[in-house]
Amino acid sequence: MSVSLAILASTALAAAGPQSTAADEQAKKEIVALEAELGHAMIHRDVAALQRIVGDDWICQSATGISGKQSFISDVAHRKLVVRRFVLHDIHVKIFGDTAYLMGADDEESSYAGVRNSGTYNWLDVWTKHNGHWMSVATQITKAAPKGRS
Repeated sequence: MSVSLAILASTALAAAGPQSTAADEQAKKEIVALEAELGHAMIHRDVAALQRIVGDDWICQSATGISGKQSFISDVAHRKLVVRRFVLHDIHVKIFGDTAYLMGADDEESSYAGVRNSGTYNWLDVWTKHNGHWMSVATQITKAAPKGRS
């Protein structure tokens, strides 16, 4: 009996596991494109694009603490956060219906409040789909240690 239950449980878990569909693949492409657009918007201080891509309840956790959408956009608009280069790499996206996460890294040239912060950043963004459009709703970002240091 316990062997039958184990087989049944494994079959159910395998069937319930994430299945990649054409819609999921399209969603992944959309989210990666939005992530790149977010970097472009920071470089060019495109407040309208940032307003569209970042959800109203967006929250970010970083080494400096927790921040929200309005402070992020204000920092970009008023050049407190200056991004000069933003190159995405090591991107991994997982779709769960109308929710997704994108884990990746970027190499950037940036400064915050006049202090140079250029380097590689590792981050995790959570995206949700509202009214047919994907929006970033949460970010956790960590600056990577320089190569050769751990």
